Amino acid sequence: MPTTSQHPLKLNFKDDTLTTVSRDALKALAKKLGFNETQTVLYAIARLRDEVFVGEDAAQYEPLTRTQHQAIAKAEPKGKGKVIGSLL
Repeated sequence: MPTTSQHPLKLNFKDDTLTTVSRDALKALAKKLGFNETQTVLYAIARLRDEVFVGEDAAQYEPLTRTQHQAIAKAEPKGKGKVIGSLL
């Protein structure tokens, strides 16, 4: 898997066109998908990657391993609420 870079990427939003996106459009997409804005941008780029590089190096994006799932579950924020057995 390629190494990840933690360097920020600056986005300059413009009016919605074929090749540009407005900040309002990003906010609407994020809300519709239930993502935050960063997740939405990364999701869109991942979809574009899959479309452009169809069939190329697909093994690189195989499903997560059990160890990867466990690491994600461990890092997940713990809920603050209390689970109850009934709504009544």
